[in-house]
This record gives sequence, C-alpha cells and structure tokens, in this order.
Amino acid sequence: MAGPLARVRTALAFALLGGLVLLLPARNWLPPNWLLWEMATAFTPQWLALALALGLRAFWQAQRLRALAFCLLAVPDLASALLAERPDAPPSAKTLSLYSANLGEDPAALEAALEALGAAPADLVWLSEVPASRPAGLEEAFDVMAARYPYGMTWAPAPGRELRFLSRYPLRAREEFNPERAAGRPGMRLVLDVAGQLLEVYALHTHPPTQGWSLRARNEALAWVSGRVARAAGPALVFGDLNTSAFSPAFQHWLRESGLRCASPWTCAVGSWPAPWRPLLTPIDHVLAKGGLRVQRLARGEATGSDHYPLRAELLFLPEAP
Repeated sequence: MAGPLARVRTALAFALLGGLVLLLPARNWLPPNWLLWEMATAFTPQWLALALALGLRAFWQAQRLRALAFCLLAVPDLASALLAERPDAPPSAKTLSLYSANLGEDPAALEAALEALGAAPADLVWLSEVPASRPAGLEEAFDVMAARYPYGMTWAPAPGRELRFLSRYPLRAREEFNPERAAGRPGMRLVLDVAGQLLEVYALHTHPPTQGWSLRARNEALAWVSGRVARAAGPALVFGDLNTSAFSPAFQHWLRESGLRCASPWTCAVGSWPAPWRPLLTPIDHVLAKGGLRVQRLARGEATGSDHYPLRAELLFLPEAP
C-alpha cells in the first residue's frame, strides 16, 4: 500500500510544482486576458508563500532536490522586490498628498474615511462607492469636510452610490469615459492646475473581472487610460480601484502600454483587498504616475469597514530639466 501512496504523493507534488511554475515565474509570458488566469494570478503573494512553505517542508523531510525546485520558484519575485530602484527625493520637489478609498456603499465606512481625513488631510481625495443615502449627521460631516476643498465633482453613475473627487487645486478640464459594454463605472480624466503646472489625473473605479463581460468592460476602461497616458506630454497620475492585481499579466501589459512608472509589483503597490481577510490581501487599488511626477510613498490607510483598505500616497513633482 505504501508504494501506490508514495507514487500518488509524487504525482501530486509534480502537478503542484507545475501549477506554481505557471503562477509564478511563467505568468508574465502567458496571455493576459484569460478570465481564470486573471483571477488566479491576482493572489501571487499567496502562491509564493505556498511555494516557500512546500520548499521548507521538503527540506525538513530531506527531499533536497524537491526543496530546491520549490524554492527556485521564488527567485524571480524576490529579485524583483530586492532589486527594484528606490530613488531618493529631490530636495526641490513640490509635494502632493492623496487619499483614495472604495467605501462599499457603507455609511460607517464613509464616517471612518471622514475621520481619517480630518486627522490627516490630503490635497486630493477620491471616494468611490460612496453611499447615496446618508444619515443627516453624516451628511453634515461630509459637507463640512468637502467645504475644505474648493474644487471637486460628484457623479451618481448607478442607483445607490456616488463617486466623489475633491481637490485643493483648480480643475481646468474634464472628460468622462463609460465602457460601451457596461455603463455604471465611468473613468474620469481631469486636468488640474497645481501651482501653475498642469497635471493630468485619471480617477477610476473599474468593473471587477469576475465574468467575461466585466473583464472586457474593465479592459476597455484601462485601454482608454493607457492610450491617453501614453500620449501625455506632461505629468500624469492614475489612481483608484482598478480591480486589477499588480501581479497579473494584464497589469504588466497595461503598464508597458501606458508608460506608467512601476519598478516592481512588490514595491509599487500594497495589498488592499479583501480587507476582512488579511492573509488573502492583493493589490487591486493603485496610485501610479508618469513623467515629472513620482509616487514617493504609498501605504494602506486605516481600515474603514469596507472590503477595501484605503490608500494614502505622497507624490513628488520632479524638477524640470534645464
């Protein structure tokens, strides 16, 4: 009986090793727009942890060749994290702060976000899935916070929820995009005047890639952004709930098309969803920049009760070349 069981275990180990090869080092060479692939590669940090755990287990059991095979799967991602460039901040750069949160249509999450912004205000605020129905006290608190921002816009793309953009800097232009395949989650292009310098801003909340139609709708919105960002002559900023993991092949393909700066998915993103399940966190909310703008610091904000953690970012305008 031991013989057949041993063969089954060996077969399972090889099958798992093959699957992890596809999900880790080989993931960026496979088609980026497969729905199953999109969902599986979103959890690359968890697959990497599994590979390392299996490697340690094999080493403990004196199966050194198997241990080496599993541990080698981690090398590309570890190298990506360790070797990514982390430039110092130029001493003369202008700074810009950002707060971005998906509130999940939860009034309690909105209240928590308002408290966070009261304690640590930001220059730009992007709130998606803002509950359209709010208690009177919360509505008053929201109005008080919004009054601190002289520029901003509100959209109600679907019943029950709003999008809210708030800015300390003037808006010079705006453009809205709705995927042809599925309305309700518009992408916004806004041109801000930041102390005399024009900044293109793309605020997004895309469809989640859980079905074929929603994957295509999300990709439509991302393609709309990448085309415009790639042609942008000045600095550009993209942020929001992109519903795209930084580890997915689709994200890497999109970065190459747009020219947005991301040295490594391990350094240009932080796990933000699903907030109630910390071991499964994956980065689907993003803050990315191009041109004379750099994301100097990106961090999770305090939990609001939504299934997304908010993001806080510090941005630097690089000095213009003489």
